[in-house]
Amino acid sequence: MLFATFGFIFYKLFYAYHFDELLRSISEFNPGWQDLLFILPAVLLSTGNWMLEASKWRMLINKYEYISYADAMKAVLSGVSLSIITPNQIGDFAGRVIHLKKFNKIKGSLVTIIGHTAQMYMTASFGLYAIVWLVEDQQELNGQRTDYIYFLIFVLIALMAWAFLNIKYLSRLSFNQKITSYLSVFSQYNRSELMQVLMLSFLRYSIFVCQYYLLLHFFGVSVSPNQAFVCIIAALCAQSFVPSFILVELGMRGASALWFFGMYTGNISGVLLSAYSLWIINLMIPGLLGLWVIMRWRFIKS
Repeated sequence: MLFATFGFIFYKLFYAYHFDELLRSISEFNPGWQDLLFILPAVLLSTGNWMLEASKWRMLINKYEYISYADAMKAVLSGVSLSIITPNQIGDFAGRVIHLKKFNKIKGSLVTIIGHTAQMYMTASFGLYAIVWLVEDQQELNGQRTDYIYFLIFVLIALMAWAFLNIKYLSRLSFNQKITSYLSVFSQYNRSELMQVLMLSFLRYSIFVCQYYLLLHFFGVSVSPNQAFVCIIAALCAQSFVPSFILVELGMRGASALWFFGMYTGNISGVLLSAYSLWIINLMIPGLLGLWVIMRWRFIKS
């Protein structure tokens, strides 16, 4: 699977989509002052994105160990830094729990899963609808057939929401005593608190979509608002369910963006630059800040 992914990315970026043209586009790109109205908000929204994530993680962890908002932000940034260099962002869990002083690290990782699950739920819920809409738009499918598919997606989303809001039942699974003690963390959150987690995840998701839309405008990708938002939502969904690891993730971001936006625009360079800029703004820059946090933490510990 991993080799197939590498092959797909290599073909799409270096052959089918002419990566050399992308580099040439960067050197020739000359934005005007009015373009700052798109790029500056996109960059500033990244701060709001990670502030929301820090609030979400702090709310979850404070059930077991009080942490300040500043420490929650440090933990989140540390997680971003380690997630970039580990497969499927598993380093995010380690990067966060190293900042816990009292709470068990394994239990801290399980608490982190709650926040990740809520974020994936938002991505999948909107993404499934967007992908069906794109298929319907491109294939001109019979309306009754797509209505049936939309209904099935609604049922699936409702079931996923029910499962998330009743995550406490995981603590009742019959395992050995040690594993059961770890799973007990899931029983500490009521539905009201889990709804707050979903709301914060929705706000974060909205920021991702808005940033992407602003970057498309900045790089001159001309598509209608409807097409832009549907393609953005579909691309974010596709990226979330593909194994990722540094350049593989970067490549998949570009390839998935081209897969969907290629239906409506021939501005390949603009689409790729938008996808990669989103990664730089939301992951690379926070990841560098997180690296500084980790180095400082190691220095204090030593």
